[in-house]
Amino acid sequence: MSTKLLIVADLQHFKFFTTKIDPLGRESLELVEDSDSLLIHQRLSEKVSDRKGNFQSSGGSGSGEDHHIAEEEERRRIKEIAKEITNVLQGHNNESWYFAAPKAINNQIVELLDRSIKENMVMNLHADLTKSSADDLLEHFKK
Repeated sequence: MSTKLLIVADLQHFKFFTTKIDPLGRESLELVEDSDSLLIHQRLSEKVSDRKGNFQSSGGSGSGEDHHIAEEEERRRIKEIAKEITNVLQGHNNESWYFAAPKAINNQIVELLDRSIKENMVMNLHADLTKSSADDLLEHFKK
């Protein structure tokens, strides 16, 4: 039985697992990489140095514009996740792999992956499994 590569991600977490088979033939997961992006959950005031009101809007309200900073941060994080997936899989001879990410970002991440990487994806779940236990993860990815 070949080793499975499992990747679970959300905007804050990225986890990469491989499977191990014990002498009795039982499958278990081994965490290989775990990274967090705390920046995605910071308040806007913690990300930018300009105080509210420094940039007056043309309407004169004084509230300024955030120029969709939150959406841009989300797009950047999605690109980072796709890059992390590419780097991890290239380091493992691009074997078959399994992926899970929340529905809201899953397709966006997959679209950014090279075709050769996407071709080796065995299963793609639209679910946030980053907080699931290793045993639960295995159950989600069993066919």
